[in-house]
Amino acid sequence: MKAKTFLLVLPITFLLILSAGKSRAQHPVSDDFCINNTELRLYALVNEYRKQNGLEEIPLSENLCYVAKLHVNDLFYNKPDTSECNLHSWSDKGEWLECCYGHDVFNNTCMTSKPNELTDYPGKGYEIAFWENVDADPEIVLDLWKSSAASRELILNEGRWKGKTWKAFGVGMLKGYAVVWFGTEPDDNEGVKICNTDEIAGKLKKTVTEGMNTENDASVRYYLIISSWKDLARAKSEVKRYKAKGFRNPSVITSGDNYRVSLGNYPTKEKAIAAKKKLNQKYKDIWILKQ
Repeated sequence: MKAKTFLLVLPITFLLILSAGKSRAQHPVSDDFCINNTELRLYALVNEYRKQNGLEEIPLSENLCYVAKLHVNDLFYNKPDTSECNLHSWSDKGEWLECCYGHDVFNNTCMTSKPNELTDYPGKGYEIAFWENVDADPEIVLDLWKSSAASRELILNEGRWKGKTWKAFGVGMLKGYAVVWFGTEPDDNEGVKICNTDEIAGKLKKTVTEGMNTENDASVRYYLIISSWKDLARAKSEVKRYKAKGFRNPSVITSGDNYRVSLGNYPTKEKAIAAKKKLNQKYKDIWILKQ
């Protein structure tokens, strides 16, 4: 199914396009570079998830965070993702090699080469990307990634990633976009300044919720989405089917040009996550939409 909230991680094939006349353009990270509390929260949640699964925390990499921040800005302002190119793509609007990460040729340097192209990070980078049509929420971002086998395996070094050890982590968020980067080489520039503070975040030694607004917005609801359709009649048919299964208030949620089938809605993300956990054993593809 297609959805405006989705995950992309390392498809087997893609199309690489290099813009003529452009060359490798490393950018030294400025002294005032920083990440905000929301980005730090996502970093904390990923490491917490790894710890719950018996894995070590990943150091925060200034270089990979810089790449992540460049990429979410490119995604938000320049929209390099099209019907042919997914969220791992880069536009021709910056000092980097333009490339389209699609499904046509066998090559993945569009993603993996960016850290070494843009910074002095010594290794390859591996990205997970998220987009939602409202501001991305760290808990919902990670919850969706945990529900996807591809992203879960990358985060937890399982499956095709079992032989790798992540030694560097980068994070960037802007509006509805969120990306995280993983690297197997340690970053000499370990630790990143927290914006509007004198603190340095490194291996999750600090409380990361300080300064974040935790008040609930009564106008926001959190929906448990089971499927998404382009055809309204099909979505309504699915609602009837779930009502027949005993769900009390399934409904159709319009989001852009998609019709989502919701199995329930909640006033807080905590309640939505708790409800999702109860349903996950039977409905593994369910995810949370904030509206």
